[in-house]
Amino acid sequence: MLTPKRIYEEELLDAGDGTDDDVAENLADLRRINRVLGGTRVVLGALSNAARRDHPAELSLLDVGTGSADIPSAVSRWCRARGIRPSLAAVDISERNLRIARSRLGIDPEIELLQADALNLPFASRSFDYVTASLFLHHFHDEDVARLLQDFARIARRAVIVNDLVRNLVPYYFIRMTGPVFATSYLTRNDGPVSVLRGFTADELSVQAARAGLKQFRVRRVFPYRLSLVADVSNV
Repeated sequence: MLTPKRIYEEELLDAGDGTDDDVAENLADLRRINRVLGGTRVVLGALSNAARRDHPAELSLLDVGTGSADIPSAVSRWCRARGIRPSLAAVDISERNLRIARSRLGIDPEIELLQADALNLPFASRSFDYVTASLFLHHFHDEDVARLLQDFARIARRAVIVNDLVRNLVPYYFIRMTGPVFATSYLTRNDGPVSVLRGFTADELSVQAARAGLKQFRVRRVFPYRLSLVADVSNV
């Protein structure tokens, strides 16, 4: 009863609403939400587990649907703290998101920002160690989610790392009630609850991973309301 049917209502940011100032506020909100509510932790935790095993001197990563590029920025800082040389690329279909992220939100200069359609990524097979997607898959209909995961696995050499939202009425009402705390932008206050209702259950995300042909993967809940999917593709 707490898991409503998945919806496909368009979010205001995706529809192009708002001024540049509105979008800058929205992207800053999403950075804060990722940092406080676990999204950044999902990615850095997966990288830490891999680093303990592989002890890499360098690391390449592609972040798809990057928004404010907060995930590759966090990875850049994480790499520098460990003496790892990063090679980071961040893709978004929105030129405006990328422009505002670079000009207003302090993107590390070594992060390459690229405008591209996630459903037609212009990268060779196994061209990055890791492919990540944060708060991104819920923007797509079910039939495209497996297609995206399949392409992420094609591009990655080591692993695919995804974090997204748990679809449940508890986080839906939580984000509605806490919107004034986490959200300065009206775009965030509208799109946050919509995003939750576009999210997944753990079983649904597992089904999509299996449809994508991923063999070694784990889907788990991350406190408070995130889903983590980590797929090892190193033996593909």
